[in-house]
Amino acid sequence: MSIVEDLLFPISFEDFRREFFFRKPFAAPNKACRFRKLISWPLLSEILESGYGDCWLPIAGRLPDEATGSLRIENAMHAFNEGRTVLIRHSECSHPALKNIADDFAAFFGDPIDIQIYATPPGEEGFDWHYDIEEVFVIQSSGEKEFRLKIPRELPPLNRVVLPKSLDFNRDFIGGEIRCHLKAGDWLYIPAGVWHKARAITPSFHLSVGVMSSGRSR
Repeated sequence: MSIVEDLLFPISFEDFRREFFFRKPFAAPNKACRFRKLISWPLLSEILESGYGDCWLPIAGRLPDEATGSLRIENAMHAFNEGRTVLIRHSECSHPALKNIADDFAAFFGDPIDIQIYATPPGEEGFDWHYDIEEVFVIQSSGEKEFRLKIPRELPPLNRVVLPKSLDFNRDFIGGEIRCHLKAGDWLYIPAGVWHKARAITPSFHLSVGVMSSGRSR
């Protein structure tokens, strides 16, 4: 059974695809228990001490102008304690455990996969309101985080390549804001184009698996 099928069980992927995929968010409590405590300071220490260079320290919901690059674990923990999120981009390239996850998703979807790791201190947001151009599976590994979502009337077309120059084209939202409280072992699907942001309630570690879908259906 693939990771996606395991996350969805007992719902079939066909039912998920018909009702939610490309369309609207979906959350499932306690369906990602296999990932509890995977993303943690020990894993981040392994990645950072290997010299991996795609590390960032967002602050006040925004990325700095340039990547932090390589980062020592003590510097990452200090920044975290100062209220900054530790973000490791393209982390499937940084550690075998994350590559295995990316390979599993890639085999299931047949599309490119990008994994990002977020370590966020309590009360802080990694990013302000934004949307992604890929289908995103958020897996809460440790701690708790509240996601806020807004669904636009018009989602972006499939086969996206880059974000549009203006993020204002789809600010006409359907209904009210959706809130989703994730605890360790929970997961959340966010379709491309759905606006969202998240605030850590406790020290929070999650991984975001992005599927750059070609629009093929299984």
